[in-house]
Amino acid sequence: MLKKIVTYRPSFTVRILTGLITLLAMLSVCTIIGIADQTRLNARATNFESRSIEVGAKVFGLQCARCHGINGEGIEGQGPALASEQFVGRIEIKEDGNGARSFNTVVPSERLKQINWGGSLNDYIVSVTAAGIPILTSNVWDAPHPTFSERFGGPLRDDQIQDVANFVVNWGLSPIPNDQAVLPPAPGEGFTPRPTPVPLTPEQEAGQAVYLKAGCNACHAIRGVGTQGAVGPNLNQMGVVAEERIASDRYKQQVTGQPAATTGPDYIRQSILHPNAYIVEQCPQGACPAGVMPQIYEQQLTPEELNNLVTYLSSLR
Repeated sequence: MLKKIVTYRPSFTVRILTGLITLLAMLSVCTIIGIADQTRLNARATNFESRSIEVGAKVFGLQCARCHGINGEGIEGQGPALASEQFVGRIEIKEDGNGARSFNTVVPSERLKQINWGGSLNDYIVSVTAAGIPILTSNVWDAPHPTFSERFGGPLRDDQIQDVANFVVNWGLSPIPNDQAVLPPAPGEGFTPRPTPVPLTPEQEAGQAVYLKAGCNACHAIRGVGTQGAVGPNLNQMGVVAEERIASDRYKQQVTGQPAATTGPDYIRQSILHPNAYIVEQCPQGACPAGVMPQIYEQQLTPEELNNLVTYLSSLR
């Protein structure tokens, strides 16, 4: 006996509905996978950005801090602040529901507005770092900005320059107040006449000669003396700094092996003869280490040379 085979044939409407349901299910799966992939991409982008900023911080410390300060506060006579609100402005990070981050400008860079720069802050930092500023734009500084890109004879690759730019821009999350930073002069005011320097006395002039002869300029910088040492603290205003330092609680609490100095000249003398008695907190390339400054000047300098050097450094204001 032959059996009749019954084949089910859905109606056209059922087939349409089945197809739509299948399509929606596939789209849902793709959407879920896409969101997961985008979340992973956002996380990778954030990690990459963080690594870039970290690398930029190291490059900045080695190449830029000697003029702009390790914290971007600027150094008098060397270079302006890069972490000031005037330069980086103020930014905040916004994050959407997928973890994607973006920077929102709260306060724009006043400096870029002053110089009529039409691009972004990142573009300006990359351009100046790479190609430098070949002319002296202000007599506030002693030298023009050098080139750093390998393309122009400098020591840095393009990716390192971009890392530095990312690091500097990141200061915009918490910029230094303008009154705590070394700011550049406004355009048009950069070549105002410098005050006529007071002539050095014979003792001060002899002290300046000792400063150069003893090799102090290898580690320290003094504006106008042709020295840009970037190991020890800048000495541009040493006479004022010494007086402020002996009045600070940090000095009084941390000076060791020697009695606390009570005058600026005494502090300078102590710093020359007993450099480990008190370690200054910040040097151009980070925290000042102990044991770097030679402890030989009591034997190398005559009493007259030492007195003249102290007199010269005390006159720097």
